[in-house]
Amino acid sequence: MAKPGTFIRDIMDPDPILVEVGADQKKAARLMQRYDLLALPVVDADRMLVGMITYDDLLDVLEDEATEDIYRLGGVPKEKPTNVPFSTAFKIRMPWVALNLGTHLISALVLSAFEETIAQMAVLAAFLPIVAGVSGSAATQTLTVTVRGIAIGDIEPQEGLSILAREIGLGLFNGLSMGIAIAIIAYFWKGSAVIGVVVGLAALLNMVCAGFAGVVVPVAMQIIKFDPALASPILVTTLLITNIL
Repeated sequence: MAKPGTFIRDIMDPDPILVEVGADQKKAARLMQRYDLLALPVVDADRMLVGMITYDDLLDVLEDEATEDIYRLGGVPKEKPTNVPFSTAFKIRMPWVALNLGTHLISALVLSAFEETIAQMAVLAAFLPIVAGVSGSAATQTLTVTVRGIAIGDIEPQEGLSILAREIGLGLFNGLSMGIAIAIIAYFWKGSAVIGVVVGLAALLNMVCAGFAGVVVPVAMQIIKFDPALASPILVTTLLITNIL
């Protein structure tokens, strides 16, 4: 589109977006995604062009990375389950199951400290699955958004406070809605206004806790250079169960 006789140096980008040959494929994919590039130059240490990454390559990388993140959220191998030897699958999954056992033991210890209270108001035990289910769903939503944002580079540690404020706000509004609904159900079900208020407040507090834990846990793991997708679900679940108790 330039006029005939124009020098390339006059129309070229003097500072193009590029990657070095040793760059991680995630970095290349993020750059192409962020700047809507159809191709990305690859240079060596002397900034000499050695090749390029096309948009087709980007699609393959993003699919591989997304698949890896989904498997890691479940603490399972990256390969297809049918291709993983039994012993390998056992070695990879067992440590996370054991960690889950340890965190639930902590929750059990907290529960044992309130045995007398629960014995006096055993009806509250009927509402534990309701509160746990609602807050667990909210935590899963927040955790999924946060971990995915970290994985594709949309969330950096310094942005944690603003994201935390947003998710706590969502948890507060959702908690108010669910808390009122559960309180009304508890009142008409058990005929006690006190139980309705207690259960409603528990739902509210746990929805807020869900927003807090769903952001703080994966961001903290990112800061300490640990994959947020691996242990975040287990730690968030433990925090919620302990908070409910």
